[in-house]
Amino acid sequence: MDGQFDLKSKFSYLLPRGFLPVGFVFTCLGIVLGVLRFYFGIKPDFFERHVYALYSYYLESKTLQVINNQLIEEITGLFLIIGLFLIAFTKEKYEHPHTNSIRLHAFFISIYLNTIFLIAAMIFTFGFAFVYMMMINMCLFMLIYIIIFRVLVLRSRVADKTVKQ
Repeated sequence: MDGQFDLKSKFSYLLPRGFLPVGFVFTCLGIVLGVLRFYFGIKPDFFERHVYALYSYYLESKTLQVINNQLIEEITGLFLIIGLFLIAFTKEKYEHPHTNSIRLHAFFISIYLNTIFLIAAMIFTFGFAFVYMMMINMCLFMLIYIIIFRVLVLRSRVADKTVKQ
């Protein structure tokens, strides 16, 4: 083992704890922008910009061109995806060896539930409703993961306190 790099002891894939509040702020901004855009139908003019598109299809197909686009949907998605990512992959305040097995367990449950959602969406939704389901799916996996991970961590802490008594 001399000279080899041990990934388990030297490296963590998790982000430092300081990213957690940033994740909550980004997620909240994404939710607010999403509600403004998709529930109230608000499209502020300052989000109207010329952007370079690899591919765009509205009324006509455009490839490798500058197009005029309302960016509120893209900004909403970015805030939500980045925010949920930061929340999901930030270290716990007190990391212990059992935390990684909890993460793995939550990860697999999330994959199962997200797959069920995708199958149901493909069978029961059509047209733009299906497009909306795919938009929801962009963030659903990480949201499910965060909820399940938090529930499992809470159960683990309750079990630890029960054993210590």
